[in-house]
Amino acid sequence: MHACFPPLAYCMYYLISRILYKDNIRNPEALNISGSGLLVLCMLMVAFTMFFVFALFRMYQSNRETEKKWLAALFMCSYPFWLAIERGNMSLLVLILLMYAMILKDSDKKWERETALLLFAAAAALKLYPAVFGRLYLIRKRYKEAGRLIIYGLLFFFLPFIFFDGWSGFKILLHNITAVGSGTTGVTIVGIFGRIAVVLGMSLKEGHEIGRFISYLYFNAVLLYCFYKKESWKSITLLTSLMIVFVAASGTYCLIYCVIPFVCFMNELIAKKEFKRMDYVYATIFVLIFAAYPIQRLGSSGILYIALYLLIAILLVEQAIQVVKSFYWAINKR
Repeated sequence: MHACFPPLAYCMYYLISRILYKDNIRNPEALNISGSGLLVLCMLMVAFTMFFVFALFRMYQSNRETEKKWLAALFMCSYPFWLAIERGNMSLLVLILLMYAMILKDSDKKWERETALLLFAAAAALKLYPAVFGRLYLIRKRYKEAGRLIIYGLLFFFLPFIFFDGWSGFKILLHNITAVGSGTTGVTIVGIFGRIAVVLGMSLKEGHEIGRFISYLYFNAVLLYCFYKKESWKSITLLTSLMIVFVAASGTYCLIYCVIPFVCFMNELIAKKEFKRMDYVYATIFVLIFAAYPIQRLGSSGILYIALYLLIAILLVEQAIQVVKSFYWAINKR
């Protein structure tokens, strides 16, 4: 059931596997201690590090090269990145695709904007939930590009099924996604409500059902938030959070996606050239998302998620206050 990635991911895995010796393919259990297996691991990690640094240097708009180098080094040494490397998850590649897409989507050059669409579509075809970034085109009323993005996404998703038994392979994927999606991790919205339910004397299943309901409420709240905030680091933060806490079986390694809103936050600070008190609060919380502090009761990743949920809560409360104020001013004007 863990073969739950779309077929494009397995096409890439197949190409990588061609590097291996036949003996390793016949004996996958010994792959992690084989020479060719370790070689592939080293090659992939070097490639990921290189392209991640390239993407970070382009995305982060600071003019200080030393600052960019230190930022790249600190990201690579953070717990979410270590965990993503240890798991060898496709999220590493998806992060790079999304970063380059964010860099190119507002380019003055038409071919670069089109490349951004292809990158967003490829990321969604690898992991599905990066499709939420398509909301950015709807926010900016770039409907034609949004339409092409949907077409590219469908092509990247469905065409590789040619190599995986076509319609039968598609049904198998749906079955596997359902099987994996029925599980939860304790740090997602569904997982947290499951834990709370057990503490309150309810069944774990009841807690998960409540959590799924809350997850969909949160999903719609994020889409509504993006309507008000348009495209800002805050809306990008909440869109990114959907890839981390909305998906019930999401792992801690998904926290690497927070690189995108963090860099957007830093870029907006550079653009406005002034800092408010809350900016220091936001910066501190972003740092805590990547810094694992060894508090045993919270688990290996508990403190990271506390920081992320705190950031989400602050953004939602801020927006709620602004909405209430706007209604109050509208009523008073009447």
